[in-house]
Amino acid sequence: MTARFLSHKYINMLVKFEQDARTSEPDIFLEGFDVEKFTTDLKNALKNPNFDSARCIICIIDEQIVGRIDFSIASSFSFGENSQVYVDWIYVLKEFRHQGVAQFLLSQMENYVKQMGINKYFLLMAENNEAQSFYRSLDSVEISSYDVLKKYL
Repeated sequence: MTARFLSHKYINMLVKFEQDARTSEPDIFLEGFDVEKFTTDLKNALKNPNFDSARCIICIIDEQIVGRIDFSIASSFSFGENSQVYVDWIYVLKEFRHQGVAQFLLSQMENYVKQMGINKYFLLMAENNEAQSFYRSLDSVEISSYDVLKKYL
């Protein structure tokens, strides 16, 4: 297993990963997948300063992306000199689950943010049973039932 930060070098591999994810779990990914739009949006995001605090770590096995974790580092005056991390997405291809990929991705992210002096993160949890089981298997976590406000503009 190899971890890499997403860059232009891995765009085609990530497109293939996203296609594989949608093929293997169409019930999770309900909306259509426009390869050209996704590719263009991804290229634009990688050079957009609005994404400077966003990170994506990919897990590669045998020249294939098998998992990804997306997170953002948020700084706020209310945090003082501390920043916080918000994990937005962690996904592993179905055929690579239960092989330590998700734990590997989390540990890579944790090591990265620890080097920045950040000592906690928040993860937006998926509601499916498999994901919930994974979250509960993690050491030293608190799972709370805070409501999250979501508004589309």
